[in-house]
Amino acid sequence: MFGELQMKSTPFKIIAASILLLLGFASQAAEQAPNDELTRLLKQRLGTDQVAPPIETGIEGVYMTRIGNKFAYLIDGGRYVFIGDLIDLEQARNLTEVSRRNQVVDELAGFDIDKQIVFPAAGEEKAVLNVFTDTSCGYCQQLHREVGHLQEAGISVHYFPYPRGGSRGPGYHSLKQVWCSADRQTAISIAKGAEAGKLDAADDCNLAEAVDEGYRLGNRIGVSGTPSLFTSDGTRFNGYVPYRELIPQLLSKQ
Repeated sequence: MFGELQMKSTPFKIIAASILLLLGFASQAAEQAPNDELTRLLKQRLGTDQVAPPIETGIEGVYMTRIGNKFAYLIDGGRYVFIGDLIDLEQARNLTEVSRRNQVVDELAGFDIDKQIVFPAAGEEKAVLNVFTDTSCGYCQQLHREVGHLQEAGISVHYFPYPRGGSRGPGYHSLKQVWCSADRQTAISIAKGAEAGKLDAADDCNLAEAVDEGYRLGNRIGVSGTPSLFTSDGTRFNGYVPYRELIPQLLSKQ
């Protein structure tokens, strides 16, 4: 009945799980539309600098912001904020999910394609799959063995580095070795055990920083594990999906 809405969490559960915080702003701030001062107050009251400037939602008196990688909504002139998903029950539409997807699209577009490892579609490209990957991740290795099936189906695979645990993670060093290799396609196949060979030392190459950039990018859009899969419209698949299930889902979006 509710289409996309049912594919997510039950809306009432989402709303019930939202966190309502009384910020206690001064009455002057409560009477003003969100602005730079309100952003400052949000940062002060919530104890974090990771607060995006509030923007209008199209719903009178409701403004949207982001706190870290979570979306939040301000009401009563900024006196209250709730963290969670905003649901339009009449249209059966998750408004927060729309914003979340748009953010993903914008963030991925800002990561230079020269810093990605691309396995292009065989023939006409019908879809793109963006994958945050770690060489030490077993399911990442399994997905990589199936990349050929995706290519044959007309799907290009774009790899983004995401070392779980950051610079202390088990795959951090090998990801740098891969991204510093002259042939990154072969290197990532070696690192994931799909091909035999030995990785070169991770010199201080120009692309070494891409591993850290990929980690920061993933954190901004809510990646917490690998593989994390995103379509070109920002739709996310949580974890590994077998290619027989993944291919029809990707092609159905075209």
